[in-house]
Amino acid sequence: MLNLSRLHLLSELAVLGTIAKVAEAVNLTRPAVSQQLAILEQETGTVLFERSGRGVQLTLAGESLVARAGKVLDLVSEIESDLASAKGSVAGEVRISAFGSVATTFIPAVFESLIREYPQLDLRFEELEPGESLKAAAAKQVDLALVDDSISAEALSSMLYFRPVYEDHFAAVMAASHRLAGASSIGMNDLEAENWAINRNAQTYKTQIVNACHEAGFTPRVVASCRNMAATLEMVRTGYVITVLPALALRAVAADAAFSVIPVHPMMVRRIFVAMAQGTFRRPAIAAVLKALDGVVPRFAESLGVHSAKRA
Repeated sequence: MLNLSRLHLLSELAVLGTIAKVAEAVNLTRPAVSQQLAILEQETGTVLFERSGRGVQLTLAGESLVARAGKVLDLVSEIESDLASAKGSVAGEVRISAFGSVATTFIPAVFESLIREYPQLDLRFEELEPGESLKAAAAKQVDLALVDDSISAEALSSMLYFRPVYEDHFAAVMAASHRLAGASSIGMNDLEAENWAINRNAQTYKTQIVNACHEAGFTPRVVASCRNMAATLEMVRTGYVITVLPALALRAVAADAAFSVIPVHPMMVRRIFVAMAQGTFRRPAIAAVLKALDGVVPRFAESLGVHSAKRA
């Protein structure tokens, strides 16, 4: 009989791509993971993965086994969730990951709500970019991952359940002294003559902004290429440049008299989701986090004049 733990290691290898990352995820040594995967190959009588550059790549047999084993692992997860649900207590460890603007808005408020209502929960948080967060959820390194639609989740869609959380609108940011400051809204084409600051480290965001400018008929004149949002905003503060950023990241900026934050049209939106392993949403602890998230999100939506996403 095939060993579930070894099947789980192979599934993690399919997501994480290296034995070292799998070992880190499951708190084992690399030799121990390699040994367990070698035993799995002996049990199946076939080669399941091959070295590829610095990582590994599953063979066709390995991919087939992961796909079929996924159904078994999902069923086991559902059984565990049902058993936890039968106990009814909201307790135990819950691991959450999220990217920057969610980490500074939703997450602290969710923690405050959960700590107050469920003191037996053991909450853990790790700030990860959406791509890393999604892989962590698929590899069960985290229980819930807040991600946005800047990444493609198609490859991991069979492993994860996605729940819409929030629709975040983009806004132009400029110094309060700027000639366009104070407008109720602004068209992307109105920003053609401006000097731009852009966070080059967020490549997907940068691509989205540049594409929006191209659709408005111009290429942005980027004179400040920054590595983070804080540096971008400090450049905007000088009055020499403007930028466009997601509104969720601009709550503190909107309250700062030195800046003017203006909605842009046509409307630019990013959608935020929570991703989790199939079946785990029935666990009382996970359900409690989702309930807290449902309570927190509308408060931010109201303060920013936007709407939380409808649940699927």
